[in-house]
Amino acid sequence: MKTLKTIPLIGLLAFNLQVFSQDINSNTERLTVGLQGTYAHWSSDYFEQLDERDPSGIGGGIRVGYGLNQRFEPFVRYELQTFNLTKKWDTHRLSAFSLGLRANFGGTLQKIRPFVEIGYTIQSMKINPVELNGKLVTFKMSGPSTGIGGGVNYFLTPQIALNGNFNAVFGKFNSFLIDNVGSSERPDIQTFRFSVGINYYFDF
Repeated sequence: MKTLKTIPLIGLLAFNLQVFSQDINSNTERLTVGLQGTYAHWSSDYFEQLDERDPSGIGGGIRVGYGLNQRFEPFVRYELQTFNLTKKWDTHRLSAFSLGLRANFGGTLQKIRPFVEIGYTIQSMKINPVELNGKLVTFKMSGPSTGIGGGVNYFLTPQIALNGNFNAVFGKFNSFLIDNVGSSERPDIQTFRFSVGINYYFDF
């Protein structure tokens, strides 16, 4: 009799587990790798004429994160944009390497998971040629910035998500080279990026 009672209980448990697993629509834990395309806008009080000539650019990037749980996710991200859309320069590009923390909202039963993030970013820019005092020179700049942002993931499956993300980065270039000669100037920079991409969340 005990055996006959146990069999229905095991069957009921298996059914409940199956139903529960089908309700999982998203998972932000563990390793995630994402690719993104980016539209960027930059401005600077110091370089007001340069940013007005080519303020907008396009590019892409890669992001790697690790969800400690469903809420908190440290990440690293690398992005590269070109602002030479009007062909005024031989080179006008900006790269950014970021370390940050993302907070994911919602739960595993939801397909739509909004998030906010904060990060520390090293930005590097190269512009060539630039006319300075009647001479054509190359500007190379890099420096630290602080970034904040947010967005949303839409999970096609528990492991695959489309995403949209906006972030704003504010800082200064503490290294400014003019034809590889150091300058004491510390130009400011503000960057605004809108990205769309796809993430894969590994299930291990």
